[in-house]
Amino acid sequence: MFVALATSTANIPVRRILEAEVERSWEFLELARQKALTRLSVIQETTARELGLQDAAIYAAQAAVLQDPEALRELRSWIHQDLLAPESAIQALLDKFGALFESLEGGDMKSWAADLRDPWNLVLGELGQEDVEHAKSGELGNLVLVAEELTPILVVSYPRDKVSAILCSRGGRYSHGAVLARSFGIPTVTGLPQIDEKVHSGEACVIFGDSGQVLVGVDQEETAAALAQVADRDHVRDVMLAGAKEAGRTADGTEVKIRVNIESPRDLDMFDIETVNGVGLFRTEFVYMERPSFPSAQEQAEIYARVLERFPNKTVVFRTLDVGGDKQLRYFKTPKEENPALGWRGIRLSLEWPDLFLMQLQALRECRDLGKVNVMLPMVTNLDEVRRAKKMLQAIAGDEDIGIRFGVMIEVPAAAMALPDIVEEVDFISVGTNDLVQYLFAVDRDNSWVTDLYQPYHPAHLRVLRFIARTCNAAGKPVTVCGEMAGQAAGAFFLTGCGYTGLSMSPLFVPEVKALLRQADIESLRSTAAAAARADTTAEAYAILEESVGSAWKKVIESVENHNT
Repeated sequence: MFVALATSTANIPVRRILEAEVERSWEFLELARQKALTRLSVIQETTARELGLQDAAIYAAQAAVLQDPEALRELRSWIHQDLLAPESAIQALLDKFGALFESLEGGDMKSWAADLRDPWNLVLGELGQEDVEHAKSGELGNLVLVAEELTPILVVSYPRDKVSAILCSRGGRYSHGAVLARSFGIPTVTGLPQIDEKVHSGEACVIFGDSGQVLVGVDQEETAAALAQVADRDHVRDVMLAGAKEAGRTADGTEVKIRVNIESPRDLDMFDIETVNGVGLFRTEFVYMERPSFPSAQEQAEIYARVLERFPNKTVVFRTLDVGGDKQLRYFKTPKEENPALGWRGIRLSLEWPDLFLMQLQALRECRDLGKVNVMLPMVTNLDEVRRAKKMLQAIAGDEDIGIRFGVMIEVPAAAMALPDIVEEVDFISVGTNDLVQYLFAVDRDNSWVTDLYQPYHPAHLRVLRFIARTCNAAGKPVTVCGEMAGQAAGAFFLTGCGYTGLSMSPLFVPEVKALLRQADIESLRSTAAAAARADTTAEAYAILEESVGSAWKKVIESVENHNT
């Protein structure tokens, strides 16, 4: 099992390579440098044509920086003699530039320092792309990605069939990147101090995603023991998968709609669509993130249509564009914010840029005859936002029937408190538990310093979830959960016991959740959910839920053993 090191463009830690990797590492750096030079040449030509030669001269100067013989000699020495990885060698060069100009006074000197750093930052970006392309080649086997911080972009950049695990120095279990990785079935361990400095490419390792244990440099015996555990788990999963086409229900027959969270039509080829009741969350932002510029309404409609065509008689929920924070579009620069998690994102951005929002709504409306189209707004805070968005949707339809169902995500505590008013304006509600926990406890889920305070099973959060379910049930509106809790056994038991009519999760978790729910009756789940919500602490609440899950697991294992005989 190999270790691939992802790069960033700032504050890159020191990483060493093996002597056998020296030549290849230098080749990677050279290839990235040549691509950066090509990009600068194109930019220079375009600028000269549009603004004149004088404005284009800066790019010629930046190209010269990348061809400085002294800088190239130093980079080669750092890689060949000091065994620095390419990105670490470039960081060493940038540090040298910083130290050189830090002691100099005057704005011109500071400007020159930036002119020296910028082209090498461009090389770092190209180097990251080379790393991804190398991973896609048939030259490498299974990969374990190692990075300082786990981001959604890192997760989706590498081929899923090659990535066996991800290890990161920073980031919590419920960070955006970690949640996305788990939804892909990739074992992920975060909070490993300086892990990106402690491992080398090519080392064999074993990752235990459940316990967070990481074994580096394992021998054949340790590898064989780990593979035996994998085989046992795969067998249990195969048995559960065989029954996954059965309807989602409890032991006494109470129906629970089980849907999936996906990012692309490609995801539909990774599981049996007959095992689910549709799509509870299509993250449309990935349609934007995978392209070099904004997708047209036609491009969007074609993608949405591909999903609907696979579910002609089932619900498909499209969440409108949800970017901002750690989900950025490289061609759309949002303002720098001190706290992006509390800033310009989700429906706030869509309402500020109505052209983008209207184009997306138009694309979704064009697909209304292909299936059950549901539009869902992310990051809703108040009733006014809901009404403004609804008017825009109605404006597109004109005098015709809208032809699609309209709903919102409840992720902000204020929206949860305003739910009795909001629920009257919508057709359905879905709860994003990941962000709801973040905002309820004022904890940045991407900040490793406060990871311990991020507690989805804290009684305070459980009580809010019960309130949401009761409010929607009283109004006769469907209410589901598309957050991380829906795909966890303890979460699925609690939410079903609260009265949620549907659960949406990664396809990976569907067989397990269905198998466990079939072992518990609805009255016991209601009693368990009520007891957990009355608990004093997270540990107490989780223990109550886990006891119920444990009983169900024993029955599942018994059915597996009976299946074997």
